[in-house]
Amino acid sequence: MKLKRIASLLLSAGLLLTMAVPAFAADTADITALTEQVSDQLITEHSTDTTKGADHKFTYVAIGDSITAGVGLDGLQYKLVQNGYDMTGNYKGYDSSCFVGYVADKLGLDRDHAINLGLPAVMTNDLADLIETGAMPAMNQYSGVQYTSVPELQEYIPQADLITLQVGANDALIRTIVALGEATNWKSEKLANGMVAGLFRNLTPDNFQMFMDGLKQLTLTPAEFRAVINLLTSGMGQICSQTYAQTTADLERIVKDIRELNPDCQIMIMGYNNPVPLMPSWSSHFRKLNNFAKNLAAKYDLTYVAIPCTRTANDGHPTVAGHRYIGRQIIKNLR
Repeated sequence: MKLKRIASLLLSAGLLLTMAVPAFAADTADITALTEQVSDQLITEHSTDTTKGADHKFTYVAIGDSITAGVGLDGLQYKLVQNGYDMTGNYKGYDSSCFVGYVADKLGLDRDHAINLGLPAVMTNDLADLIETGAMPAMNQYSGVQYTSVPELQEYIPQADLITLQVGANDALIRTIVALGEATNWKSEKLANGMVAGLFRNLTPDNFQMFMDGLKQLTLTPAEFRAVINLLTSGMGQICSQTYAQTTADLERIVKDIRELNPDCQIMIMGYNNPVPLMPSWSSHFRKLNNFAKNLAAKYDLTYVAIPCTRTANDGHPTVAGHRYIGRQIIKNLR
C-alpha cells in the first residue's frame, strides 16, 4: 500500500469520480424561507440553557469528517503532520462559511461554545476509537491517516447541549479512491494532487487547461483501462456492499458512546447527500445509509437531519451555499 500517495488523496473525497459527474442540487425557495424563519425564532430560545444554571451558555459540538471540517473553504485551518492532519487550529478557528459557523451565528454562540471537531478522511471505525480512547490505535491502511491524539472529543462531548454527527461516506469512498489509484498504477496521482490543492474546485479557464493537461498524461494500458471500467461498473458496487455492514455497526457504536458521555444533549445524525448521482451503486448505497440513519435515530431518540439538496463543488465537498443549506436544516430541527 502506497500510504504517502493515499494520504495525498484524502482532502479531495470526490477525486476523479466527481470530476465526471458533480452534483449541483438547488435549494428550494420554500425550504429557505421556512428554515430561516424557524432559525430566527430559535436564537433566543436556545442561546441560554436555564436548566444547567443561569451562567450556562448553550454549547454546540460538531463531530464528523471533511464535510464538517469545511474542506474546500478558504478558511480551513490544518497542519500536515507525519501520519495525516493536525486539525486543532480548526476546532475554534474554522471558516465561518461552514455549516458549524452558520449555526453558531444563528444561535449567537462564540467560538468557545461552537466547536468544530471535523476530522478529514476519518472513517466510522476510526471515530469510534477516537471517542472511546482519544486516539486511533493504528494508521488506517486505506486512508493512510492516523489521528494519534484528539482528547477534545472526550472533553467537549459531555459539555454539549447539541451534537451533530456526520460520518460514514468515507468508508466506501476512500476505498474506491484507493482502488482507482491501484487500477491506474497511480497514473491518476497528478490529477488527484490538483484536486487536493483546490485547483479544480472552480474551473477557471487556466484551471481547466491544467485539468486537460493532466488528463492527457492519463494514458492507460489496455489492462489498466479494463481495471478502471471494472471499478466503475461492478467494482464500486462491491465496495459499497462490503463496507455497509461495518459502517452501520460503527455508527451505532458511535451513537452509544456519545450517549454514554452525554445522556441529556440533543444528538442530530446527519443524512447523506450523493455527490455522484449518476452512479447507480452510489445512489443505492447512500439511500440505504439514509434509511439506516433514520431507523437509528428512532431507536436511540436522536434527530435525523436530511440534507439531500446540498450543493457540492467539483471535489465533492459542499459549496458555501451547500454549507448554508446544511446549517438551515440543523436549525430547523432544533428541539
